[in-house]
Amino acid sequence: MPTLTFGLEIKTLSAEGVFQGLASTYGNVDLGGDVVERGAFLKTLAGGRQRPLLWQHRDPIGTVTLADTDAGLLADGQLALDVQQAREAMALVKAGAVRGLSIGFEAVRSDYQGDVRHLREVKLWEVSLTPFPMNEAATVRTIKSAQLLEVRSALHELRREVLAGLKG
Repeated sequence: MPTLTFGLEIKTLSAEGVFQGLASTYGNVDLGGDVVERGAFLKTLAGGRQRPLLWQHRDPIGTVTLADTDAGLLADGQLALDVQQAREAMALVKAGAVRGLSIGFEAVRSDYQGDVRHLREVKLWEVSLTPFPMNEAATVRTIKSAQLLEVRSALHELRREVLAGLKG
C-alpha cells in the first residue's frame, strides 16, 4: 500500500489525546514525487469520514474524523489512551520526536507530468503518526479540549451542508 507523509508541528496536545491537523495537503510535490490534487478524497469520504489512526502504518492507536478543505484533508484525531502504544505516541509527539502525519491509500486515478505523479482520486485506508514526514507543507493545529474539537467538527459539517444546499 503506498503512503504519503506530511509534516506535523505540535506545540501542545490535549490531555485527552485530541489533536487536529492536515493529513494531506493539495498541490505540492512531496519528497516521493507525488502531488495530491484537490478533490482526490471526495469519493472515499462519501463512504465514511472516520478512519483508523495508526502508529507508523502498523499498530492502531486511535481514530481520525476527516473533512475535505481547500488546503487539504483535515484530520480530527483522538488517541486511544487505554492503548500503551497510543500513550507512547503521545509522549513522543509532546517531546517533538514525532513530527509527521502519513496516509495509507490506493491510487484510483493518477497520471504523470514528467516525473511527478498527480493523484486525482485515492481510496484512503488510514492515517498514521510517523517521525519522518515526506511532505513538510502540512501541519497539525492543536486544540486544548475535546469540546472544541466537537464544535469545529460540527461547524465543518454545517458549512458543507449549507454549501450543498446552496448548490442544489
